[in-house]
Formats: sequence, structure tokens, C-alpha cells
Amino acid sequence: MANETDVRFAVENMYPWRYRDREMLAYAPDWDVTKDDYRHFTIDLSHTATARSDALAMVDRMGDRLGHVHLADGRGSAKDEHLVPGRGTQPCAEVLERLALTGFDGHVVIEVNTRRAMSSAEREADLAEALAFTRLHLASAVKVPRR
Repeated sequence: MANETDVRFAVENMYPWRYRDREMLAYAPDWDVTKDDYRHFTIDLSHTATARSDALAMVDRMGDRLGHVHLADGRGSAKDEHLVPGRGTQPCAEVLERLALTGFDGHVVIEVNTRRAMSSAEREADLAEALAFTRLHLASAVKVPRR
């Protein structure tokens, strides 16, 4: 399909499932998609938090095959949190700034969980905060065209 369209079919990083001191590999062939030679990748920063992996190193391994970013944050919980960027431990700002510096031409999608919002106003405020964070950090670096 990739040869027939301009659509980028990207494989997303996942995470190992954990319960107490046990870990189960639920995704085949691996949760770290950079171990395979896919044409395009999606990085999900909430998933890097859950995997307790280095998001910047993963972005580097993906290189110019990175086509999509699912922007969210996390604290390393065994549950996939999808927090508003900046509320967890992931280098969300640094990832966005690196993308801007390298001329990233893919898509950045804000993927946050708003189920805990107590009202639609709180939900809208969380989404507005996520959007402002994204715009700030994508615009904060001087763009250099890819070669």
C-alpha cells in the first residue's frame, strides 16, 4: 500500500505489560518498533513513559522515518496515562524542539486522556494547555531544512 499512495503507514512504539515484579511481552515482534526495519514510525510519548524507555534515543533511532508523533506525557506507571504534555516525566518539550530543528514534516497529534476532568470546562482547559504547549515548543527552535 505504501507504494500506491503518499499516506505514511507508521508502526507505533508500545510497552511491556507489567504487574508487580513481572513483565509480559504482549506485542509481537517487540514493543520497541525500532528493532525492526519499518518504513515509517509513530512515537507515542505516553508509551515511552510506560515502557520506561528513553524517548529522545528512540526519536534518534527512528530518524527520518519518523512520520507521526502522539504527544502525551506519563510518569512511568504500568498504566498508559496519556497526560497533558508537561505534567509527567517525558521530554515532550525537547522532542518537539528537536523535531522543529530537524525539519520534521510529519504529523503531531495531541493524545491526552481527559476522562478525569470534572467538567467540560476543565476538559477544554486541559486540551487548550496541551495545544499551547505543543505550539510553543514546535515554534521555539529555528527550523533547519532536512538534507
